[in-house]
Amino acid sequence: MTGEQGGGGASIEVRRRVAWNETDAAGHNHFTAVFRWIEEAEHSLMRSLGAETAMIARIPRVHIDVDFHDRLYFGEVIDVRVGVVRVGTSSCAFEFEVLKADGVRAISGSYVIVHASSTASGAEPWPAAMREALASRTIAPREDVP
Repeated sequence: MTGEQGGGGASIEVRRRVAWNETDAAGHNHFTAVFRWIEEAEHSLMRSLGAETAMIARIPRVHIDVDFHDRLYFGEVIDVRVGVVRVGTSSCAFEFEVLKADGVRAISGSYVIVHASSTASGAEPWPAAMREALASRTIAPREDVP
């Protein structure tokens, strides 16, 4: 992960295995699996920063770019890294990568989330404490998911 303006905020790494239901008929990861992996890692990061479950439910993804570099297979151990590269008034941009156990990059990309209102349509500013936490250079402890 390079960081969009040389900066960088909070980040996390989640170690997990590619599950059978995340593969396709060709035997390698289905392209949609990465969306669950990065969301799983992002939610772990948000919890480590003190976000309440209600807030996590109000942060939709509004843009995503994904590049697939190598295949991943059932049972393979992977590391999913997610990190903040920019925090706006109501948005937050992330970069991510999925690495094989030997460190080879299999998938990389970026995405943007928006803090949405719970009662009205549209975005609303991040609470000050959450904005500060996202922008901090906090590295959450690696989380292992069976």
